[in-house]
Formats: sequence, structure tokens, C-alpha cells
Amino acid sequence: MSFKPSSLAQLFEPPDQHQGVFGWLCGYSADAGFLEDAVERFSGLTQAQRAHEGTVMLAVMLDPGNPQILPTEVPGVLHLPVKSPKLPFQLLHAKVAILGFHRLDRFLLRVIVTTGNWTRQTLEESLDLAWHIDVASNAESKATEVARQDRTDLAAVWSFLSWVRPFFDTRALDLARGSDNDSAAAAQKVAASAAELGRRHRGYRPRFFDNRESSLFRQLPDLVQLHAGSAARNYLALGSGFYESPRSGIPNIPESIFAHLQECGLLTATCDKNIFVNPRACQSVATGRSWIEERGWVIRSPRVPSYFGVAPRALHAKFIFSANARADSNNCSSPWVYLGSGNLTNPGFNQKAGPAGNLEAGVVLSPDNLKRETDRYSEDASVVTNLLPIHWDDEENVPLLNLQPGEDMPDRGIAFTAAPIALFLWREAPDRPNLVPQGEPTGPFQVLDPDSCPCELLHDGSFIWRTARPRQVTVLWSSGGEDRVANVPVVDGYGRFCAADFPPLDLEEAWIQLANFPMPPDDEDLAGGDAQAFVDGVTTTETAAQAHSSAYPVRRMMTLVEDIAAKQANVAQADWSTWCNRLEQVLVQSKDSPVVKAFQAIGLNPLHPLLQLSFRPAFAATANTAEGARYDAALHRVIEVWELEERPALGALL
Repeated sequence: MSFKPSSLAQLFEPPDQHQGVFGWLCGYSADAGFLEDAVERFSGLTQAQRAHEGTVMLAVMLDPGNPQILPTEVPGVLHLPVKSPKLPFQLLHAKVAILGFHRLDRFLLRVIVTTGNWTRQTLEESLDLAWHIDVASNAESKATEVARQDRTDLAAVWSFLSWVRPFFDTRALDLARGSDNDSAAAAQKVAASAAELGRRHRGYRPRFFDNRESSLFRQLPDLVQLHAGSAARNYLALGSGFYESPRSGIPNIPESIFAHLQECGLLTATCDKNIFVNPRACQSVATGRSWIEERGWVIRSPRVPSYFGVAPRALHAKFIFSANARADSNNCSSPWVYLGSGNLTNPGFNQKAGPAGNLEAGVVLSPDNLKRETDRYSEDASVVTNLLPIHWDDEENVPLLNLQPGEDMPDRGIAFTAAPIALFLWREAPDRPNLVPQGEPTGPFQVLDPDSCPCELLHDGSFIWRTARPRQVTVLWSSGGEDRVANVPVVDGYGRFCAADFPPLDLEEAWIQLANFPMPPDDEDLAGGDAQAFVDGVTTTETAAQAHSSAYPVRRMMTLVEDIAAKQANVAQADWSTWCNRLEQVLVQSKDSPVVKAFQAIGLNPLHPLLQLSFRPAFAATANTAEGARYDAALHRVIEVWELEERPALGALL
């Protein structure tokens, strides 16, 4: 079989010629393994490159029972804490994302609605489902009806995420400004694009729905009739990763769904009723099996499509599939499918979000040209058994194992809530560098050093830090009579969010990183050492470069100055702030190189020519413009770090 759908992580990959900008995710749980895979695909950057860049690319809103995913674990991802553990629903269980991508001529938003959590288990062990659409700013390639439906769905999903977002503390994202790619600005770009592209068109209803106002159960028949028609179908399949707890008694939710759909004229009186379960953990279906079978249900194991290989997978997907099907035909007529986060339980499907219900979301779809099984006339992507974990009376190949109830859904408690402070700024000082809280704290707190001892608080509200610059710090505070801790990100002097230290650079290595702008440094450059690099076809190594630099310090420095001037003359105005950051960073990293040491010894400032009008683009010619002022500040910072601020200019002596 050549057909293999994208994994949930692969849905984070940009379309051709696009670049990931920013994304919002919400869900019940996530882990560092999945998010690392997803953000690397989304950004095209390795972990080391993202740690160097120091921007937020994905903001994740999870149920507060999920432990904090540390800022240093997955660079580029920010796990947002809830503002309060008291949410207006039982669990945040909806699994929804909007990802923003751009290329020169357009912006594109991708909507993802999934049954799976943002975890490695979803990728490696579970049977899950996902639906996605792309909505672009120039969607002329799509039929008008499709484009309008997609925009209507986008509007509904963005409305949902916009409703969820205020329950979470976004201060760290809002305050983390000034980095190479301003994270807050990227988030605002996605929001503006969602507001522009997401539009509810007259005569169109979203396929996406949630249970904020009414249960999924109540909304389902109307959505089926609207998107798939009102025909009565003779086949019904239900699947769920979790059913009612055995303590709840009989598993009546599947029967309630059947009766509700039949009452609305969507099922025939002799409908074939199938329920798909994880045999090793199907809760009340195991203990209430006889009750279910007495009502005409056939309990089945899920079918694992062959593209997953031989590794076992457990059903986690939540779905309902219905169609008209006949044994003498391979067609599925009038098909529809629900997939979403809502398990077929009372809090997951039969209740609206609130004290007795989780926050859930899903979609109702009407597939075209759907086939029952593979034959010589069908495409693999149109065969229902390749798209859903179901089968048609294939008990020989998919036997039903002994049913076991398994464990109930655990009560995780509250694991991660917002600290009184959301972000710190690292402030260098010769005698005592310190951490400056950003924003107004919501209450008293302590900062703990690496030995878990409280840091000294200064009169200006900052905290003394006696070791190397941290990427994150542990904050301790009291809430409801209990001590709580959370790890809070630190922004360095370059505006980089939770960023790794810069490796020392030789002058030639510094130029390699500048010559490659706007591409990020390679992994080997970030790790330091003797890695080779290529610029204009010339191979350099650190040892060779150092020897060359030591022998010809003036010539090498002047070559660097000329190369910088030529490079920055062609930098676009939109990239200028990023260029200034890169220029300052890499030249500061080279402060201990042999060439810089040589200029310290002879007492000359070689960077003075770069301040002259002829060495900079017109839009940054003087400090009277924002671009010019930013450039001057960057160069003067380098001159200060190189300890050459009081030295005569080399250009004045030549």
C-alpha cells in the first residue's frame, strides 16, 4: 500500500515555499517529545538553533493537570499556565490548533482538530484521527464553495481558541519583545490573519463545533443533516478511547446516541450497530457487555491499517461513522463522520462544558466517493478502512479479545498554574548581575538559586544571581495555603527568550554567521570547536583561522569591516532590526579572538568606519531614524565589550 496519511506531528510542516511563523495549541496533555518533533518541523530549525534564536513559535494551552513543560526542554515552545485552577469546566479536553505560515506573497493558516493528545504516545502507540484545512490569503485555487466553507470553519475555530486564551497567563509571551523575531508580533500576525481570513459566509455553517453552549450530543443531528443530508442510513459505527467508568453502571451513551439519531430520521429501524473498543481498557463496555449486545450492538476490536506496520496500537480515537452500505456494492452512500475530543461518556459527549462537563470540540464531515474496501477501481485514500479504525465483519483477521475494563481516568489534580511573575530580564553588572522582574507581580514570591536557596532581593525589586546567566529560574510562592513552584523564563540582553549561551567565536567564524544572514547558524557553529564551514567556496577551520588572524590582524579586521559594509548595504529594511541583533551578537562572541586582542594591545578602534554614512544603507544613515539609532546602539555595545571605546579610530590614521 502506498497510501499513508500524515502523522499529527507532520501536520506542523509548512506548505511548499512557506515558513512557520507562530501557532496556538490547546489540549488535554502534551509532552516534550512530541512538541520537539512538531516545532522542528514547523520552524525548520534544530533544537540548538532554536535555543540560539530565542523566540517563541508555539504557545500551548493545556489542562492544568499537565505538568509544566519547561522552557528549556523544547526551545521555541511556551507552555502557558492557567491563571486560576478554577476553570468553568471539568477538564480542558478539546484538541485544537491554528498554525500560521507565510511566504513572500501570502499568509496561510492551518486548522487542526484531532482526537489525539500532543504526545509521543499519540504518534507511536495510539490509533487516532485528525482533520485539517489550509486557508490562504490568496485562495483563488479553490472553488468558491470550498473556500467559503473553509473560512467559515476557520472563524469558528479562532472564536473557540480566542475564548480559551483568556483563561491562560500570556504575560511571558506579551512581554518577550525585542528578539530577532518578535514572538508577540508573530502571535498578533496570526490573530490578525485569522480575523481577516476567518469569515462566516451567509448560507454556510461551520463543520467545527464545541460544547460551550450545548452538548455535542444535542448538536450532532442538526450538523449531520446540514452537511451530509437527512437520509436514513443503515450502518452506524461508534469508537472511543474511553467509555463510562464501570462504577457508573450500564454504558448507555452509545444506545442514547443511536436512539437520538434514529429519532431524527438519520438511521433506519434495522441499522447495523457496531461499537469499536480497546479490548484491554473499555471500562463499562466490558462490565456491561451483555446489556449492550441485547440491544443489537456488535462489539468489535479496531482494525489497525497496514501502513502502521506490526507494532500494536490501542484505540484512542473518538468517532462516529454512518452511511448506507450494501454487501453487493463497494460504495458508501450518504456517509458522514464525527471526530473530535469528546469520548463517548457523559462528561465528554452528553454534557455541555461546565461543572459536569469537559470542554470538548470536534467536526462533522461528509466525505466524497467513499469506498467500503480496496478494489481495482478504488484509490487507497478513498477506502473507509484506511481512514477509520473499523472493519466489516472481519473477525478472523481482527478478533475480539477478552474484554477488560482497565483503569478509570485518573484525577491528576492541579500541576501547573501561573506564578506571580511571568518573565525576568537578565541584567549584566560587573559586581553582581541580577534578574529584573518584568511586569507587575500579582503577589509575593521568591527566586530560588541552583541550590534551592532564596536569592537576595535588592531595593529596586531585582534579585542577585551569583552564577552564570540562567535560561529559566524557579519561582516559589504560596497559594491557598500551599507552596507552589514554577520555572519562569529569562530574557537576555539581546531580547532572546530562554536562550542558550553564545559560544566564543574567532573573527572568521563571526563572519560566517554574518555572511549566512538571514539563515540561522549551523549546529556545529553553535557548538563551537573545529567544525568546518564554507563561505564563497572557501573552507575555514578554527585553528587555521586563528593562525591566519594572529599573523595579519589589521588586514583581517579591515577585510571584516569591508565585508560587513557590503553585506548590510543589501539588507532589507524589514530585516534591519534582526541584522543589528545578529551583528551585535556575533561580534560580542568574538571579543576574545586573537584579532580583537591584537587591537586591544595596539590601542585602536577598527569599527569606527562602520559608523560612517558610506558604510550603511540610506534608511539607517543617521541616528535620526529608528533603524539608524538601533545600528549605532549595536556598534557602540560591541566597541564597549571589545574594550575599545576610548581608543582612536583606525580609519582616522590610515
